[in-house]
Order: sequence, then structure tokens, then C-alpha cells
Amino acid sequence: MKDFSDSKRATSKDVAREAGVSQSSVSRVFNDSGISVSDDKKKRILEAADRLGYRPSQIARSLNTQTTRIIGFVLREFESSFYMRVLSIFTSKLQAAGFSVMLFNLHDDRSVEENLKKALEYQVAGLVISSATLSSPLVEGCLRYKTPVFLFNRISEGLNVNTVCCDNIDGGRSVADFLIDRGHRHLVYVSGEEGSSTNRDRKRGFIEQANKRGIADIRVLPGDYTYQSGFAAAEELFRTTVDADGVFCASDTSAMGFMDYVRYRTRLTFPDDISIVGFDGIPIPNEIHYPLTTFKQPMERMIDKTVEGLIDKIEHFTTDAVHFLFFGQILERGSVADRNPPMDNR
Repeated sequence: MKDFSDSKRATSKDVAREAGVSQSSVSRVFNDSGISVSDDKKKRILEAADRLGYRPSQIARSLNTQTTRIIGFVLREFESSFYMRVLSIFTSKLQAAGFSVMLFNLHDDRSVEENLKKALEYQVAGLVISSATLSSPLVEGCLRYKTPVFLFNRISEGLNVNTVCCDNIDGGRSVADFLIDRGHRHLVYVSGEEGSSTNRDRKRGFIEQANKRGIADIRVLPGDYTYQSGFAAAEELFRTTVDADGVFCASDTSAMGFMDYVRYRTRLTFPDDISIVGFDGIPIPNEIHYPLTTFKQPMERMIDKTVEGLIDKIEHFTTDAVHFLFFGQILERGSVADRNPPMDNR
């Protein structure tokens, strides 16, 4: 067997020499240039490339075209089951469309600029940002490089940036109505990440609709969408009060943390003593253990629209931003009780 450890990487020139064709013919075969190559010549080129172990360089191709088939995906919430699912579906759909995904991990909002600069240095074809706060200079920089940017499940008001988002205000309102219609009067909101548009809008919709329905005193507890923050919120709640009967957590993950505190640290049960609602609608492998009623976002439809819009912007770049808003729905599983008094049928 030939030892390739010291072998020089084969080039398109080597393939052309081996196949007895021009280098331009090799380029046409591997770059899908649209210029036809005879079947016999294509067969010789592919067989020569296989013998030499040749693989075309995406980096070299990008230097010639000044772009890549790479989509940058900016993400911070690695502990979120929702965003891990989102990343998986995005990757699958973009790969099916002929793109690759490059992941950029945010530690805090201060690293947004650093990561976006790095993404532009890699000449990414487009960017999807799922958890970040953008500034006007960052958006203008992307527009200057003709790099389309889509905010996924985020809204940045006043910025010329494409957005695909669930109507989080409507989601908050729906949860408030759902709990109140089932007789809950002592409501609690467990927050998501402070400063995020998703948390702001879910909280706003929930509190405004509860106020409209005649419930003014709503307890708000800090959180950041994580399991740990849901657990900690429950600990704080039950240390200070026990009159809560309906809890809305800003994510399914934090709701599961809240449920586990109730299950393991109190003598209460859900939904008999306290009802719990999450937000996202992530698939839960163990629904018997976490029978969580939630507000389900139309994740796949949102991802499809983002991929569709991104590819359209890559192929027909314009500076005009597009905005798509989706509506979700309550998904009942079993963590909310009906506290309305039974009807007297006499």
C-alpha cells in the first residue's frame, strides 16, 4: 500500500496531466461552471482524481469568486434544547441546499462584533443570528460587504435587518388567557434572558393580557431560559410565598427546572397544587416525567422561511429588509389544571 504521509496534496494540474486533458476541463467538472464536458472526458477526470486523491479546495474557489457556500450561524444559548434543535434543522436544510454551516459561539454581547468581523473575513455567504444584540455599525458593515443577515427569533427595532420571528407578544397573551380561563388567579412569570427581545415580548404580552383580564398583581422572577434558572426561580418563589397557582416560564427548559424543584423540594404536586406552562414546544423525550403544557413555536416553518429568504438574498442581494412573523399555539400535555368550580347540573 502506498504511504501518503509525505505525499504532496494533488492539484488540478496533476489531475489534468493524469487524465490527459486541460486544467480548465478539470475546473469545469468540479466547479459546476455550466459549461459541458463530454462524458468520456468527465469519466477520465473523475477516475484520475480518485487515483490521485484529489479534492477541490473550497477555499481556493472562494478566492476566485469572492464568496463561499458557507453560512455563519451565531449562537449563544448552547444549553437551550430549543436552539440545539434549531441548529440541527438549519444545518440539515442548508446542507441540502448546497451550503455548509460555520458556527460562531457568543460568550456575551461584547463578542458579537468580534465574531461578525471573523465571519466576514471568512467571506461567508450569509449570516443567521439567533441570540445577539446588533448595532447599526454592525448591520451597515454587513450591508457594505453585501452579506445578508437574518435574525432568527429575534427582533432589533430600528435596524435595517431581516427578521424571522414568532409573535412572542401573542404567545404571552395566549398563555395568560389559557391560565385565566382555567381559573388561575395568582400568576407568576419566570423571565428569560434580560434584555432579549423574546423575553421582553413574552413578558409584556403575559402581563398586559392578565391586567386586561383583571389580574394586576403578577410576580416576576429573574431567569435566563436555563434549567438552573427555572430551579432557582422556584426556590425563591416558595421561600417567600405559596399562594401562586399558575406559573409561566419563558422557556421549556426553565419550566422543566421549575417542575423538578416542585417535585423534589416541596410537598406540592403539579398540576393539582400549581400549574406550569413553558414556551417553545421542544420535543420532550420523556413526556411522562415532564408532561409540560407549552406555547409551541412553529419552528420548522420559521426555519424554512429563513433558509428561503437567505438564499434569495444571496442570489439577489438588496438592502431592503424583509420581516416575517409567525403565530404559535398552546400545546396541552398535562401540567395545567382546570381550577374552575364544577358546574351544578341540578
